Amino acid sequence: MMAQCLMLLESDPDREWFSQVYRENFRRMSALAVRLLGPGPKAEDAVHDAFLKLIHHSEQLRDWSPERTGAWLAVVVKNTALDMLRREKRETELEESEWMPSVPADEGGFQALVALIRQLPEEYRRVLELRFVAEWSLAEIAQTMGLTESAVKTRVFRGRKMLLKSLQKEGYLDGRACI
Repeated sequence: MMAQCLMLLESDPDREWFSQVYRENFRRMSALAVRLLGPGPKAEDAVHDAFLKLIHHSEQLRDWSPERTGAWLAVVVKNTALDMLRREKRETELEESEWMPSVPADEGGFQALVALIRQLPEEYRRVLELRFVAEWSLAEIAQTMGLTESAVKTRVFRGRKMLLKSLQKEGYLDGRACI
């Protein structure tokens, strides 16, 4: 990992600075990641991401004391690990939840679902398409549509609610939410 990171730096003084910070902090950051994520590739990824962020912010951090830089790295490792755990929890909840088909699997059911989605107001339809079909992040949608992430979340919530009501009205659901 260190060799890959060093290749990203342009000058010898930057490489020397990074090498010093890496040697002083790698074991501590690895131990922190293992405490939060358990041993394995996830912990390694969290540490790797932290050192990549260190390179990205090297101009700002270069003049910091070793203690302050180490504290910054610890915060980055912790936040990265927590983000990974949150993401994993959402994915696990999604897999473990009770799924049922919202429309019949035949061609007519698919067309009915598409027709219901197309009936949604544009502001909700577009957000749902970007979020669930194109699998864009909330930040990407917000930037593209000129909205805040909060507004995007609200539109996703309201759009899903409208679609659920339409599916129930058309008789495709027995009252349990699946979208």
